[in-house]
Amino acid sequence: MIAIRCTKKLLVRVGAQSPVTAPTTAILGDWYARPVAVRHQRLVLLISEHSRLPVVMPARDVKHLATGFPEALSLVLLGLALPPSAVEREVAEAREAVIAKTNSHSHLGTLIDFSYLLAGYVENAPELDLVALALWLSRTPVTPLGGNSPDRVTRELLTQTSEETQERQSR
Repeated sequence: MIAIRCTKKLLVRVGAQSPVTAPTTAILGDWYARPVAVRHQRLVLLISEHSRLPVVMPARDVKHLATGFPEALSLVLLGLALPPSAVEREVAEAREAVIAKTNSHSHLGTLIDFSYLLAGYVENAPELDLVALALWLSRTPVTPLGGNSPDRVTRELLTQTSEETQERQSR
């Protein structure tokens, strides 16, 4: 189970929030989301709580953000060449999502920083490939991660967990 923690502006579009009663069970934690408008494109930018991994989705069907998110997450994780078992586990956790409000200024700051980078990327990209955009953003050093990039932190978190699971199963 995860919570997709939306900014006030996004919550208005998504609809009613759900109370978060259970802790997040996903390795990457909750996801923070905000709307981003670039040129004629309306997008939703999401980042993970623990690794700040970005996922970019079209905002045209924002009322179904929670149901569309697992597929978008899967494409980004596969783009990072992570072990399939780790991708499947994280996506399965994302299928049980609740909508909530943001609760972290640090994560909001990263969303804003990534929004500026995203705008610059989209302005110079003839074709808009949301997975390529997310993977490009994921290589950005992030101060709250000690200067590490989200792609590196995500690989460490999910690869370590995947190896621990395989070790337990072999016993």
